[in-house]
Amino acid sequence: MRDMRNPFRLQSAESIETDADFLRLFGPAVLDLLPDGATRGKPLFIRSAPGGGKTSLLRLFTPSVLQTLLSLRTSDPFREIFAKARSLEVVDDTGIQVLAIMLTLRRTFPALSDLGLPDVRVNRLFLALLDARIVMGALRSALVAKQLHYPEDLSHITIDALPDDPPIPDLDLPCDGSHARAWAEHLERAVCDAIDSLVPSGNFAVPGHDCLHSLRLLDAGAIKVGGVSPALRWLVLMDDVHKLTALQRQTLRATLLEQRSATSTWIAERLEALSREELLANGALEGRDYGEVVNLEDAWEKTKRFEKAVTGIAERRARMASDVAAGAWAIGSFEASLKSSLDSAEFEKTLSSALETVQGRVIQLVATHQKYREWVRARTEFDGTPREKLVAWRALEILIERDRRKSQMTFDFDLPPETLEAREDSSVRAAADLFVAAEFEIPYYFGTAHVANLGSFNIEQYLKLAGDLFEESLGAALLRRSPVLSPQRQEKLLLDAFESRIAELPRRAANGRDVLRFIEAVGQFCHQETYRPNAPYSPGVTGIAISMADRDNLLDKKFLGKNPAYSRFAEMLGTSLAHNVFQATLDYNVKRGRYMVLYLNRLVCMKYRLPLQYGGFREKPLRDFVGWLERGYTSKRGEELPL
Repeated sequence: MRDMRNPFRLQSAESIETDADFLRLFGPAVLDLLPDGATRGKPLFIRSAPGGGKTSLLRLFTPSVLQTLLSLRTSDPFREIFAKARSLEVVDDTGIQVLAIMLTLRRTFPALSDLGLPDVRVNRLFLALLDARIVMGALRSALVAKQLHYPEDLSHITIDALPDDPPIPDLDLPCDGSHARAWAEHLERAVCDAIDSLVPSGNFAVPGHDCLHSLRLLDAGAIKVGGVSPALRWLVLMDDVHKLTALQRQTLRATLLEQRSATSTWIAERLEALSREELLANGALEGRDYGEVVNLEDAWEKTKRFEKAVTGIAERRARMASDVAAGAWAIGSFEASLKSSLDSAEFEKTLSSALETVQGRVIQLVATHQKYREWVRARTEFDGTPREKLVAWRALEILIERDRRKSQMTFDFDLPPETLEAREDSSVRAAADLFVAAEFEIPYYFGTAHVANLGSFNIEQYLKLAGDLFEESLGAALLRRSPVLSPQRQEKLLLDAFESRIAELPRRAANGRDVLRFIEAVGQFCHQETYRPNAPYSPGVTGIAISMADRDNLLDKKFLGKNPAYSRFAEMLGTSLAHNVFQATLDYNVKRGRYMVLYLNRLVCMKYRLPLQYGGFREKPLRDFVGWLERGYTSKRGEELPL
């Protein structure tokens, strides 16, 4: 495998050369995101932003990987993966039960749209080319499943005649594998020649297909090896479907719907392929017959398993790193390479000085507001580490500020310690932790949990962050220094990642500059709302919300046609959702109505010194957000500025 020194750099399934290495690096928790019966029945749409892990998920089900898994199933770290694959009824102890055909649709297919033909003919050519590649993939997979070789052993394959009409154009059944391969290659060559032809469009004779005949072969169990079906069921895996044209995606979906094939089909595509309407509707497809949709980022968020999953991936990759031991400083664990606490002599002076400052402010305040004397006495008796004491005193300062701001008239009776305990919850302590980090320049974004949160439910984003940290740790080890990274160094490396992940959007998206402009406005707004002295939205604001009525306007083509500024905003928001800059939650119910909540990517949160928790957001009229995109965000006159 390439770059085994730092396996975190292997961020795509294609870059992992052997099936055994792929399995060692694979995080089995992603299999828990698949719905029940995923290999039976309706099509399954698997979607994510770039780097969500779609290709890796599909590769696991290919026959060569499953054969390797079967041979290694009794060894670590393969037991868990095998157990999950068996629970999906993909394998059992006797062999492969579901035989997959994996296709990438990023090559050749999009070029069909350049032929200048009517849509009907383009669709027929598209289905014919897809038929050819499915059949060739089926022949290859069938031989691999039986541990035979392609194409040398094609004579072992027979294809039975179909029991129903219509016949497959130009394919005489029954036949052997060599004949089927020749048919598929001839069909593929004819379509490709049409694409490459310099003859005016329409002067070639490629009839095309009006359905996916290959699925009929798979449904009927017509393909046999040595007279026996190579598996119980077939599974067609289509990767990079976002590379197809909108018409081709529509044709594929409609064909799968109309055929109602018994063969399961998984369609993996980036969110960028979805229309603005689909993105703002959370990627939903109209009608239950299209099958199920798994948006990987949303699924990770809903299941609350992302941190555990990526932490496991990190440990697998750290264990695979070779040639990194340097004397006594050998790296055997990713978690062990990251310092996760500020409670050490290194930070003692900083924490003590900060504690003295916060205590002084509170005591000075209480000198003129003696109703809080019991609260201060209780806090003085609090025992803990220097950092815990600092956070506790800052939380007290927030609670005093909240109490002072109450609008109703109150009497200046001493507040008992019990009221302090009742008002001080985990969100207040979390806000206090964030506040002291910002005020006293104390590291905040460090440790394995924060690194996982900064992944923002995207595997590639997490691996990039973890890879940068692991690279630094490796460098220290090779120089005979401690490979354990300090909190300050971790935070510096993680902050640098914003520039390479988010700030490069103008290169990856046509309206990427609009996206950057808007997240700058949202980041400034969230920072201001988070750092108000009374922390009203503790632990902080990390998102915005648009009413569902305003969301509907963003889907209304007539409305957008009359309002160019809103149309520009809708396009920008679609790009943001497609690239995981925002994560949308629809129909969120609050007292003032129902909203679409848009949470910032956690890297953006780090850029603007925001917390990494979810839940804090502010609603605004859509016109305000449109104005931010055009003019940027500025505080309104009279608005209180944060500390």
